[in-house]
Amino acid sequence: MIKNNLLGKFSAVKLVTNTIIAGIVFGASAGAIQAASTSNNALNNSSLDALEPVFYGDTPVPRGRPDIALAYPAIPTDIELPHARPDIENVLPKSTVTLAEMVTNVTGLTIEGETQYKLASGESLSKLLRRAGYPQRDIAASIAAIQGKARLRALPVGKIFTISEHGFVFNSKAGRDVYALRHPESGWVGMTAVRPVERYLTFAHGVITDSIFRAAESADVPDTALNEYVRVMGFSVDFQREIRTGDAFELLYERKVDLLTGDEVGTTLHYAGLLLSGSKLGFYRFDNGENKIGWYDQDGNSAARTLMRTPISGARLSSSYGMRRHPVSGYNAMHRGVDFAAARGTPIIAAGSGIVKAAGWQGSYGRYIRIRHNATYDTAYAHMSRIASGIRAGTYVQQGQVIGYVGSTGRSTGPHLHYEILVNNRKVNPLTVSLPTGEKIEEAALDQFLAQVDMVEAEVLANGTLRYVANQQLLTSAQ
Repeated sequence: MIKNNLLGKFSAVKLVTNTIIAGIVFGASAGAIQAASTSNNALNNSSLDALEPVFYGDTPVPRGRPDIALAYPAIPTDIELPHARPDIENVLPKSTVTLAEMVTNVTGLTIEGETQYKLASGESLSKLLRRAGYPQRDIAASIAAIQGKARLRALPVGKIFTISEHGFVFNSKAGRDVYALRHPESGWVGMTAVRPVERYLTFAHGVITDSIFRAAESADVPDTALNEYVRVMGFSVDFQREIRTGDAFELLYERKVDLLTGDEVGTTLHYAGLLLSGSKLGFYRFDNGENKIGWYDQDGNSAARTLMRTPISGARLSSSYGMRRHPVSGYNAMHRGVDFAAARGTPIIAAGSGIVKAAGWQGSYGRYIRIRHNATYDTAYAHMSRIASGIRAGTYVQQGQVIGYVGSTGRSTGPHLHYEILVNNRKVNPLTVSLPTGEKIEEAALDQFLAQVDMVEAEVLANGTLRYVANQQLLTSAQ
């Protein structure tokens, strides 16, 4: 419609224009030409009005594509939600006290005897089975049956195998046994079994009179639980300088006992507490379900700090930061680090996660490692007897990872660790430098963490045990 109107107006304008031109050519009067010009102006105005856009109130708008599911008839359907991953201990079979019991349970056969063999140096599993009297055909079939269930090319010297004519068994890792059994119908079959384990919660505490290590030994605290306790507290406490007589410790740990042998196969620390010169420290273990285990106080603040002040356990402070008389040169010089005396071969751990910048011989430092933790902090470790396997420049190390061992290389008078912290490449006192704490627990997981804290507190109180850290009056009366 707009197009037709425009064409009509354009024709009218053309007609009037031609009329004016014709009047001029053929001598038309001035009045006639003026009349034609007036008509032309009117048509021009009318044409401009016709070019204005025309709006329609009912213009259709495109609609979204309909959901294809609405085109099908509605049929009620029961949907089963996905199940949580089952515990591996509820999936795998249970190990038995003897190999004969497992052979009977799986194959229905009975064996008269079983013999234990120890893997010798340079001996493979096939050679061990040949020594036990297996023919080559059974050796090949039995090893093929357990491929992928254990690292057969990395079996340690001294590994014990229990062997009979119808199969053998060995421990692949903590809590796991690998069986190779000869079934009368299926041939050789391999299987992994779980060793039954009983868990016990134990609360230990005591007053420190000499050192935390002797106090924990008096309380029968396992070494594994104590080492974890020292690691967690090591972020905030210098056990060589800050512990005083009369301080108190407490910890809640879980013991795992193998029901087949009665041996303790593992410990897990759940709570670590310390009363340090009247100040209370308490940290709780928390696993957020993503294999990210951390330690936090009651408010959810992380126990971890950027760096550990003492990257070695069981050592004593033998030389502080500051001016001193050098034991080798005899001259007074600034000692820009701290020395920890320890037995030769004592493991040294990384004070924080980072990239190894140097690992090797460094003049008077002897065997030396320097780690870059971030744009601000570096740490250095010197006089080591040897550097741990796999540690070299460019390697990424985790906080707490063993990086070397105490020695007396370089300019040294005895086995010790020389430890330095560098802030913006400037050496500072490791025992007094202010270190930032780790991340706080996520808000979404805080309620779950607080519930776990309540469970730990309830477990301790259920034992009716005196808590020195929680109640200083009890500590005073106990002393």
